[in-house]
Amino acid sequence: PLYENSYSRSRERIEQILSEYPSIKIVLDIHRDGISDGDARIAPIAETDSGTAAQIMIICGCDDGSGILPDYMKNLRFAIYLQQGIERDTPGLTRPLLFDYRFYNQDLTAGSLVIEIGALGNSREQAVLSARIAGESVASLLKELMI
Repeated sequence: PLYENSYSRSRERIEQILSEYPSIKIVLDIHRDGISDGDARIAPIAETDSGTAAQIMIICGCDDGSGILPDYMKNLRFAIYLQQGIERDTPGLTRPLLFDYRFYNQDLTAGSLVIEIGALGNSREQAVLSARIAGESVASLLKELMI
C-alpha cells in the first residue's frame, strides 16, 4: 500500500463525503497498526469466545494549543465510550487508548477516531474476527447514542 500522503488523500475524500452528506457526525478511520520490533512483526491478540482475535486500538488526537483540534475532548469522550463498551462486551479485545498530539483528520467532526484492527503480524482471520466482534459492539453502542 502507498502510505505517503495517505491522510491528506483520505482528508479530501472525507471532506467530499461530508459535503454530500452533512448529517454525518461520526468518521471512523479503520486500518491495521504498522508496529514492529526491528524486522519482527508484532501481532497483538486476544482470546475471545469466538477464537483468537487481533487486538484493536482506538486513537484519539488532542490539541497542542494551536487550536487545530477544537473538539478533541468530545472525540476523547467518544473514544472512551467505545473502548469501555467494546471491553464490556469482549474483555481484552482492546489495547490501551492512544491519546496524543497527532490529529489524523479528527478535526473534521466531533466524532472522528482512528481504530486500528490488529497489526502487520496478525493473520487475516484474526483481523476479520476482531472486526466482526468490534463492529457488533460499535453498532450496539451507536444505537444507544441514538436513543
